[in-house]
Amino acid sequence: MVVENFTGISYESWKETCDMYLSTVTDISLRRSFAMYLQLYPFTRITSVDKTIISSKGFYDNFIKSGAIFHNDSVLKRSNNFILKNNGGFRDAQLLSPLMFLILQAIGVEICKRYRQKRETDENIVAFYAGNFLDHKSLYKSQYQEFSKWNNYYAEEYPYFIKTDLSDYFSNIKFDKLLNLINNNVQAKFTPIQQKTIIDILNYCGDGKFPLVQNSTASSFLATIVYLDIIDVKLGNFIKKLPNIEAYKLIRYVDDLYIWLKPKTESNLNQEYNDIRAEYSSILNSYGLTLNTKKTGLYTGSDIDEKLKWSIYNDVVNEQRNAVEMYLDNKNWTENVNKFITSLFEKKFDSTLTKESFQKVINNSFKSDDIVGISGDEIFKRIIYDHSEYLQDDFVIENMSSLLVRQGISTFYMSPQILTTMVLNTSPGKNKNIAVKSLLNQLFIRNKNQVINRYDIVIALQYLLNTGFSHYDLKEKIINRNEHNLYLYIKKFCCQNFLIDFKKHNDYTHFKIINGDWKTYYLYFNYYVEISKKQYMEAYAYFKTYFDRMTALIAAYKNNKKLNVNKYFKTKQLEKFYKTIIGKNVGKTLEKAGKLRNKNPLVHSSMEMVDWSDWTEIINKMINDLNKILQETLTELKQNL
Repeated sequence: MVVENFTGISYESWKETCDMYLSTVTDISLRRSFAMYLQLYPFTRITSVDKTIISSKGFYDNFIKSGAIFHNDSVLKRSNNFILKNNGGFRDAQLLSPLMFLILQAIGVEICKRYRQKRETDENIVAFYAGNFLDHKSLYKSQYQEFSKWNNYYAEEYPYFIKTDLSDYFSNIKFDKLLNLINNNVQAKFTPIQQKTIIDILNYCGDGKFPLVQNSTASSFLATIVYLDIIDVKLGNFIKKLPNIEAYKLIRYVDDLYIWLKPKTESNLNQEYNDIRAEYSSILNSYGLTLNTKKTGLYTGSDIDEKLKWSIYNDVVNEQRNAVEMYLDNKNWTENVNKFITSLFEKKFDSTLTKESFQKVINNSFKSDDIVGISGDEIFKRIIYDHSEYLQDDFVIENMSSLLVRQGISTFYMSPQILTTMVLNTSPGKNKNIAVKSLLNQLFIRNKNQVINRYDIVIALQYLLNTGFSHYDLKEKIINRNEHNLYLYIKKFCCQNFLIDFKKHNDYTHFKIINGDWKTYYLYFNYYVEISKKQYMEAYAYFKTYFDRMTALIAAYKNNKKLNVNKYFKTKQLEKFYKTIIGKNVGKTLEKAGKLRNKNPLVHSSMEMVDWSDWTEIINKMINDLNKILQETLTELKQNL
């Protein structure tokens, strides 16, 4: 049987993806980094045997190439993720099952192999994204370091730069434009069915939008290298023509673009800035994108350090990091930590604590004139993550507990991940001192009062990530009661090896009867995608065809004959066939199913369904009834497998 690879993912791309994300079994540093992120945490639970299985040619042929992976309910799990923006708001981010996450990354790897950048023809343009498929980098750190290094390098040569930003970038990416950009710039084109499937997978992973998924290198690659490729080239061509510009460089990290300018004459470049901003905004608009003018401005090269916003994981050069470490080692920072907590208490007490004032408190507590170019925020985070000895002080612990007891947990909403980690790191071995107990107590009080919000969930998640998801009550009483889908993700993928759940839902009966028939898996996946979008007419059209094809496959298996789809689509034929297996007369259900299909405007010109007020309920019931027939039939056949 010829198997159509309808995802377009080659085995080479699948293997490379597995090597990038499953190397946690041998790479301790990678495992430690992955353990910080909810989306990546499940990869810290796998064994070397699991890696061998998942990355094998057999697994690829059986599940990825055929599409059988989409017939597994464990894979098609999706939940909201709780990721905060810099301004304190929430991103519209999705949380995918580990295997669906790998599929998304493998699509990115495959496109990367085929795509040829237009910007490569212009030596003045450099683009970085979160990770690097060519270098097998799965995390953003190294690429952001490169981005920062290039900007610091050009700050020595170019007197001016324009810092730009896009508004709601990911949510404004258009699938049709993305597909056109891919098709027009790949060496080997994807087939029409592969193109549709790729877009369907992106759509599903993003819950109807471009997928914003934590640490998804594929999303960042597509959004940066592909979607902004021609935009960068067009902008570069425009800048070349400006009469007062001697030289320029475009340095991009995803949607952040730094435009370095060297004028021919001494000038403040206000005119050139306005021209470039207007042109860039116009180009973006033609792709459905919007320039964030509030975060766009003209600066001198000396401003670059402030604009890059270094953090503990984005050091520009190792020498700078070493300088910070030496500085931290030469001072006891416990007093600064207590000053920070006291300042938070005062700000909260007089109702002046905001996101902006919170950052000022950090800088005032930790910034020092003794070391240039490093913010108080940098030192603060380095202390929390790398120097917990300054937190393990009786006064620090008592002050943190007092802050929580007297002011409540809302102070932690300013920076939930960092402040939660700070509390946990006051206790060696994560033992529950009074600060940790106060934090937990505040969460359970809010839960009892039924006022749990998303910031509380972030705090609970950060606690669980830091403690290996071992706190039973936090999972059951807070996560499960308030975010059930998130709880299922944690239970299935973080508290155990995710292959356990995959194998549990991998129905061997289905697998043997379908026998690698990719069209059946294609139909089921399309049904699942449409039903997840609440597109019920489309979903029923796919499911009824899937049901008929499954019937023909069951008959082929039962009678030990070749697949014949033309024999099992009439109601009488179907009724007779199913009665011989399950001993029940399902003729009325099958007759209704056939009539319902013919009333679907996607199938028949009568379009009777559009006149019904309850067609959604009717379709859902019919899908359930047909699925019940299939399940009963497969149960009867299991004893003969």
